[in-house]
Parts: sequence; C-alpha cells; structure tokens
Amino acid sequence: MNIKHLLKTIAILLAIVAVFGVAMFGLNFLTGPIIAENNKGAEFAPLLAVMPDAENFEEVTSTLADIPESVIAVYKETSGKGFVVRAKASTQYSKEPMELTFGVTADGKICGIQLDVYTDSIDFRTKDANYITSFLEKDSALADIGTVSGATYSSTAFKDAVSAGFSALISNQLIAEGVKSDSQILAEMIPTLAPGMLKLEDAAVSGNIEKAWKSGNDAGFAYVIKSGEASYLALVNATGACLVYDVAGADVTVAQTAVADEAKAHAAAAQKSYVDALTTKVTRLYASAAEITSIEINTFNTVVAAVSFKVDGAEYYGFYSRSIGFHQMDVYFVIDANGAIAKMDANQFIFDKEYFHGFAGMDDAAYKAGFEGLTTDTWNGDAAVIATATMTSNAVKQSTDDVFATFNAIKGGAQ
Repeated sequence: MNIKHLLKTIAILLAIVAVFGVAMFGLNFLTGPIIAENNKGAEFAPLLAVMPDAENFEEVTSTLADIPESVIAVYKETSGKGFVVRAKASTQYSKEPMELTFGVTADGKICGIQLDVYTDSIDFRTKDANYITSFLEKDSALADIGTVSGATYSSTAFKDAVSAGFSALISNQLIAEGVKSDSQILAEMIPTLAPGMLKLEDAAVSGNIEKAWKSGNDAGFAYVIKSGEASYLALVNATGACLVYDVAGADVTVAQTAVADEAKAHAAAAQKSYVDALTTKVTRLYASAAEITSIEINTFNTVVAAVSFKVDGAEYYGFYSRSIGFHQMDVYFVIDANGAIAKMDANQFIFDKEYFHGFAGMDDAAYKAGFEGLTTDTWNGDAAVIATATMTSNAVKQSTDDVFATFNAIKGGAQ
C-alpha cells in the first residue's frame, strides 16, 4: 500500500469517526433530556400517585429542621399545591419497615395516600379495606382515625408514620396544625394514663358515653363521657377501680362522681374477671393457701387481678398480669409481705417456636427460679431476658414492672 492510499484510508476512518461522534453528540443532545425526564418521572411517580395534579416537585428534606427519624423525604410541589411526604414505620412483627407516601394540600389536608412497602405478618388492609382511604381529607389532627382491630400494631405504626410526616411540615411552618377536639385530646391520653390497656377496640356506647374502648388484653375500659358542656376521660381497670380526667389531664374523679359511676356500670357489664383464675393458680402453687381475698387495685397497668392470702400464718400477695409478647402472655407472681418475689409462673413463655430459628430451648424451671427473691430495689430486668425471644422478654419485663408497681400501691397506699 502506497503512502497516498494509506493517507486516504486514514482520512476516511477519521471522517467516519468524526461523523459518528457528531451523531452520538446529537443523539445525546436530543435524548439526554428525555432520559433525564424519564428518570425524573420514575422518581416522581409515587408522588404523582398521591398528588396527580402536581406540575413538578422539588425535594426540600435537607432544608428542613427537626425532621422525625421516620420521615424519609419531603417534596414541595413547585406551583404551590402542597407537599408530599415519604415516611416509614416498623412494628415488632415486620421483617423491614413499612413505607408510605402521602400528599398534603397547601391548607393541610391529605389529598392522596398509599402504602408502598409492607411486610408485617398481619395485613391491616385485609381486615379493613377502607382504613387507608379513611385518611383522605384529614388534617394533622387525624380526627376519628383509630386503629384496625386484629392488626393494632401495624395500623398504629401506619398512623404514627402519617403523624410524623405532619409533624415535619408543621414544625417547619409549611402548613398550619389541625385543631383537635376535646374528645380526641382525651382519647390520646389513654396510653399515658392507662399504659396497661393494650390493643384498644371500639366498644358499644350508651347514655352520656360518646366513645368507648375495650382493652384487648382485658385490662379494662376507657370512655369519653359528656357531662354538661364538658367531656371527660374515664378509665376503669379490670378490678373495677375508676379514675376521671379533664381535657387538661387533671384528676377530677372526686368532683365527677356521676361520670365515674356511669363508666363503672358500663364496664361491670362487660369486664371479664380473672380473680378465679388467679385463685386457682395460687392454690396450685401453695396447696395450703388460706384466706384468699380479692383486692381492688387502683393501678392501670397490665395487672388484671390481685389477691391476698396466707400460708402457715405468713402473708402473701398474688398477681395476674396480661402483657403482650408474640402473643397474649398470662404471667403470675406471688410476693411476700416484705416485697420479695416468692413465685413466678406463666401459662406459656414461647409461642410458635418454629418461627424462632435461633431459639435453642429454655429451662422453664430455672428461668422462673431466677425471679425468686427479687424486690423493687434489686429488680433490673435482667432476669426477664430470654435469648432470641425479645418480644417474650419484653412482655415478662413489663409484667414484672407492673406487678411491683401494683404491690407498692397496695402496701404503700400510693393510689
């Protein structure tokens, strides 16, 4: 090949490369924005699903302060229509956090909401197909949004995630806070004032009772009751004791005897008694137990029954606690007159063992014996720990805490 031909070939190759380069540049120039727009569309697809009339979105998460950990991201709709929040929440039954997306209009109302990721073993959507859509048009007060019976933990987690999203918007003054009714304010006091009332379920109302809830573990009932122009929260525990609170959280039981009486009458007609079950347990633990007497307690935890009894003249107290671990736990304690645990027992510690692949078994007798002799001062929670059984451990710990609190209330008169 002569030099002239070689140069000609090189020139042709260079021309081809140049043409190809120009073509690729042109193609990239034309398709680059399309690809970017498609990627943007994929990113914004969940946002458009909850705010379909949006023109565009801008993520503003990094510009906000005091964002709850459960908030994944916050987007601003660029034409002023509102905001979209992506949030997450976990329960003790989920493999990974649930994720949800919801849109909030400029005036603070939910305009769209969807569940994106869900792995809980119990699906609240199958128990209440309308639960998610019930959030539509609600403001941050989430008025009349409760939980789903049979899926309390997961539906509570969903509601809490929405509340966290609202909190991020409100604390950054992006929307105004919704106004809660007195009834809602009172209802939200229940977990603090009666922490033992777990898995609350709606109950029938009558008379002056505006709202009623039954505790799923039979620890008692909660009511919102109208008296005159005001509403009050009445709590009745499993032994029939009642406390009444006003919207400021003040104990007004003495002044509102009519409210207390109505609440106690309603609860008495439906409350299951655990005194006989506790008495049976006591007599199994102590064959010579005598003078077994039921005690009305004024604590509002997981303790559903308490009795006093004697063994060879010595005084003891028996307690039945119904905390919730992987399933409903039934835990029993006997405490001597000096405040030391004499016996501890449970109907069952480990449920559905096939789900706990790392569980190597446990010595029930040794585990129960580890509680004997413990007092309020020496109890630190360690005795409740069962390796790889976190939910059971937490349930037993709660029961132990509650039993000591109830014993101290009985002996010390700290009602």
